[in-house]
Amino acid sequence: MIGPHWSKGWIIEDCEVYESKCSGISLGKYCQPNNDNKWLKWKYKDGTQTERDCICQAQAEGWTKENIGSHIVRRCNIHDCGQTGIVGHLGGVFSLIEDNHIHHINNKQNLAGAEIGGIKMHAAIDCIYRRNHIHHCTRGLWLDWQAQGTRVTQNLFHDNALPKEYNQNKESNIGCGEDLFIEVSHGPSLLDNNIFLSDRAVKLCTQGVAFVHNIIAGGLVGVGRGTNNGAPGEPSPRYTPYHMPHRTEIAGFMTILHGDCKFYNNIFIQRKMRPAMLEGMFLSMTNGNDWDDGNIVAGTIPFDAYPTFDEWKALFEGYCGMGSETTNRYYSKLPVWAGGNLYFNGAKPMKKEADAYVDLKNQVEISCEEKTGKVYLKTNVYDFLPKEKCRLMKTDDIMMAFEPEEKYENPDGTPIVFDTDLIGKKRGSSPIAGPFADGGEVKEPLF
Repeated sequence: MIGPHWSKGWIIEDCEVYESKCSGISLGKYCQPNNDNKWLKWKYKDGTQTERDCICQAQAEGWTKENIGSHIVRRCNIHDCGQTGIVGHLGGVFSLIEDNHIHHINNKQNLAGAEIGGIKMHAAIDCIYRRNHIHHCTRGLWLDWQAQGTRVTQNLFHDNALPKEYNQNKESNIGCGEDLFIEVSHGPSLLDNNIFLSDRAVKLCTQGVAFVHNIIAGGLVGVGRGTNNGAPGEPSPRYTPYHMPHRTEIAGFMTILHGDCKFYNNIFIQRKMRPAMLEGMFLSMTNGNDWDDGNIVAGTIPFDAYPTFDEWKALFEGYCGMGSETTNRYYSKLPVWAGGNLYFNGAKPMKKEADAYVDLKNQVEISCEEKTGKVYLKTNVYDFLPKEKCRLMKTDDIMMAFEPEEKYENPDGTPIVFDTDLIGKKRGSSPIAGPFADGGEVKEPLF
């Protein structure tokens, strides 16, 4: 319905956008005649290769921070669209998406496949997704390729899944949604001060992601999977680009090694598992599916087999990097960091998480509810928090993303201090875990 096309600096605010048969707002790419639907027209190159081609061509034809992107989509009510609420491909770089209500997207299932969700963006370089309420979409936010310098902060996600009639269909595995999906990116992707309440919280077919001060009440999905093209008899890894920090210029291409994830000061809560999710997804997906494991167990447990930084670092000690010695060290899983995380209702930490706080005694409830036109979080988790406080996190406390060697920082390169919570209140020097500066704020409306 609305499309800035291949331009810079549009402001789209205070709009209601609804009942688009396809997408509500498109922050998309210009037409490359030689690449127009090439995957289907010429057929001899895989879609991943044609994607690499069109990115490099766009770079040569003027895709830069000076010319493209930097749009603002603000305070819009976007709902009941057929495919996506907001979509973008290259043209949405450096944009700000804030204070939007995005809901009931793709529920009719008249369109399916790899471009669906409340928001679906390729190359969300230095994009900020802030204070959005995203719910009842088949997928909440999908960041595909090049989520470099991307920040998802102060958002509420809930009830993002296939519509009920599809969840009850045991054969309906394709397109099973989650709150957030990051795919084949090298990061840094920063998720801070969010609330994720869907069965499948975050799908991580990617690397270079930092989770700081979130509530996560669903599973981390697809860890270590979903990054190959699925050729049955040949290797088919997806090589994706990474960029110069805070620019569009391509710095290199690499496969996804997996890992390079950081978890600090989060609260993980295991919600009751719906039978439809267990029967229709989990049991069928865990058996050899390279795209999705169907996990709805909350916690960092999918990273059990990943090394700590010290274990990974030891692979390179005493090695000069020269000669013809064959080695796996450059292609092994990347390390994972964790600290200050809390686990309730059977949520499970990874084995190497030394300071995980696991509460096996108390029963935590969590949901969101609407009263007098306002949305509130309903939970008793703050009655059971430990007395020990967390470390106030800053950019320099988090290891930079491995492949682009870029820090988790602001788009202008300045560091972040994680001293502001979900509703804008300041934290002290010894904060509590989760997205609120103190538990009393739960009584205040989120939206």
